[in-house]
Amino acid sequence: MPLPKIELALACAFLALHALAIAVFPQHLMAVSYPFLIAAPLLATGTMLRRGLIDGFALDKGWILAGASMLLWTIGMLMSAASELLLDTHNLTPGAIMLVYILYGVPITYAASGANEERESLVVRTADAIMAISLGYLFYLYTFSLTSLHGAPDSKHAQLVVLMFDLENLFLAVCCTIRYFAAETYQARRLFSILAAYTIAYLIAAIYYNHVLALDQANVGSYPALWVIEMPFLLVFVLGWRYALPASMTPRSPMLIRVIRSGSPLMLALAVLLTSLFVLNSHFYLGVIGVIVALIGYGVRSTLTQARHIAVEDALRHDRDELEDLALEDSLTQTPNRRAFDLALQRECARAARSGQPVSLLMIDIDHFKAINDRFGHLVGDQCLRMIASELRKALRRPTDLLARFGGEEFAILLPDTDLAGAQAVAALVRTGVRAQAIANPDSRHDIVTVSIGIAVSVMSADETHTDLLARADKALYEAKRNGRDRIEHAALPEANA
Repeated sequence: MPLPKIELALACAFLALHALAIAVFPQHLMAVSYPFLIAAPLLATGTMLRRGLIDGFALDKGWILAGASMLLWTIGMLMSAASELLLDTHNLTPGAIMLVYILYGVPITYAASGANEERESLVVRTADAIMAISLGYLFYLYTFSLTSLHGAPDSKHAQLVVLMFDLENLFLAVCCTIRYFAAETYQARRLFSILAAYTIAYLIAAIYYNHVLALDQANVGSYPALWVIEMPFLLVFVLGWRYALPASMTPRSPMLIRVIRSGSPLMLALAVLLTSLFVLNSHFYLGVIGVIVALIGYGVRSTLTQARHIAVEDALRHDRDELEDLALEDSLTQTPNRRAFDLALQRECARAARSGQPVSLLMIDIDHFKAINDRFGHLVGDQCLRMIASELRKALRRPTDLLARFGGEEFAILLPDTDLAGAQAVAALVRTGVRAQAIANPDSRHDIVTVSIGIAVSVMSADETHTDLLARADKALYEAKRNGRDRIEHAALPEANA
């Protein structure tokens, strides 16, 4: 993807100007280099702050953490300049300065661990903050176990400090790269694309600077190449000032995202744990405390995160159950709908075929219901449906009996383990109860709402299916309406069962 031309040109001009200053004033190498070495990370800090102004300074955005890291590095370089140019101190790895350089990685580690993400609770963020503070303190202990305010006592200790730098930089590069490949949102992908590019470039530059320039005194002649340390910060400027990733990028694997999101919190705890192991030799008890903080911090975080996941799963399960209930319920009459009826009819007919017990079906239609809607309106018609459903519900005597709205003004009652006599008794209760409601219907010959009922009873066998039973009940209902309505008719048993 193309880099922003203006920012790239400015970065190249910055490096060229530094190289020119070194060429013109080689005898004042560090004096002319420090302004550039300070300006580069300061420019990166400004870039992160600008991105924060654009995207928001909320901690979960990550820009403020990245800016804090760049600012710490700037402070470290200012301290180096003051130490060498003003105090004329040339000791290797002065402790206070090295501490600032090491601490610069803590905010990035915090961001890469996912601790700053908005979805995390205050308790989780607090646990992560405690681990981050512990990490900084452990860096402090380890740094001053190898060096002092005046510098490392010998090259061996200086090499150990540099080794810690290498491990920290490698750790940051791996963490940020992993987070980039697992970024779900455009904003997170942009943040970690910049941090991954920066940490990888910084790892390479720091290895070159520390091992080739700073520690190897035989290569003092190579010092003009120290401008290489500016390149990672200029890369941040080039990528971050106004750079926009393509909106359509290859989607991440959902499995990869879940795995990395679950493992990201381990990064901060792992950093604390590894640093504690380094500290054990010089500060045993504090190292042990560091190990305990890492284990307890990660344990608390994992427990709280798991509790949050369980709460979310319970809420989703509750919502799913409610949606399933809604999908099987008629919202107007608060009775099972046609889909629920079809499922129940298939289930009960299959059970009847196994047990040999009868199953009865009542099909119920409100007589002249269209006239109610036409004369009084649909609101009155809806109220009539609710009243009829309430009355039909009263006719059911067992939990296994099912009342459902079949469609429009039709209802169905399913009566498992019920013969014709039992079905006729329920039908009589329904017919009498509806008449007792005395709901006005001037288009009915009785001037009140009545119902027609068709009954079908069957002992299920291989010769008859649930659709056959439904067809016979519907045919009986048709006969009841054809014979004058406000009637109960029943269908004859299939010949195979007669």
